[in-house]
Amino acid sequence: MIQIDVKRHNDAILAMSIKHHAGYDEKGKDLVCAGVSSIAIGALNAIDQSGDVCDLVMKEAYISIDVKKQKDHDTQVMLEMLRIQLITMQEAYPNYIQYCEQEV
Repeated sequence: MIQIDVKRHNDAILAMSIKHHAGYDEKGKDLVCAGVSSIAIGALNAIDQSGDVCDLVMKEAYISIDVKKQKDHDTQVMLEMLRIQLITMQEAYPNYIQYCEQEV
C-alpha cells in the first residue's frame, strides 16, 4: 500500500512523503503506482524549477519533500495541487493508498 504523509502548520504544508508500492498489479503493470508516481514526479519537477525552496528526495518507492521556504506562495500552491491530486487518487483506490495529514 502506498503511504502518503503530509505535515502542515496552519495552512502551510511543511513536508510530504510518499512511500511503498500500491500492490494493485504486478511490477510494470501497476496503474495505481504509475498514477501516483506521475503526479509526484511532475510536482517535483515543477518545484525543482522554482529554485531552492524545498529539499527533494526521490528513490525507489520513496519521495520526500521538505519545505525550506514555508511562506513561498508559488511553492504552497504547487504542494496543495499535489496534495489534492493524491487525495483524488486515494479516493479512487482506497485499498491501495493511505493518506495521513498531521498538524504540527
